[in-house]
Amino acid sequence: MSILPREIHLETVMGKLSYLYGRNIIKYLKENIDKVRLRFTSTGRVRDLLIEDKLYFTLRMNDGYLLPTINSAQHIETYVTVSDDAVPFVSSGRSVIAKSIINVSGEPYPGEEISVKDRSGKVLAVGRLLLSPDEIRSVKRGIAVKVRDHVK
Repeated sequence: MSILPREIHLETVMGKLSYLYGRNIIKYLKENIDKVRLRFTSTGRVRDLLIEDKLYFTLRMNDGYLLPTINSAQHIETYVTVSDDAVPFVSSGRSVIAKSIINVSGEPYPGEEISVKDRSGKVLAVGRLLLSPDEIRSVKRGIAVKVRDHVK
């Protein structure tokens, strides 16, 4: 088994991140390239991406999807903005209901990992979008974002 150099792994990971979360995260990673560290599994697969020993992305092992953490949520291009009433609930890890969403940035698709922000732009959580933007705007019922990581 041959071990690939760090640069090849990093280029592959950055390509995946650019595709999944937009170019903002790549700009941030390139600015901090000397602080980026990859952790690997015992079989040589990339497990985590860290910047200054803070976890930014982790790999979901069953499908290879790179999941953002609360540290990287500020740099994700797709996000939802929630009302002031929902802020304490979302920041403590509760799911986001469609009724509390006041804005959807970009055109995210169901199943995509997005960040959740308050009106001022502060990141509250990161999670998986369950409804399409059209469903959020029209139906206004049900859970829209299943929160996976939060600020508290």
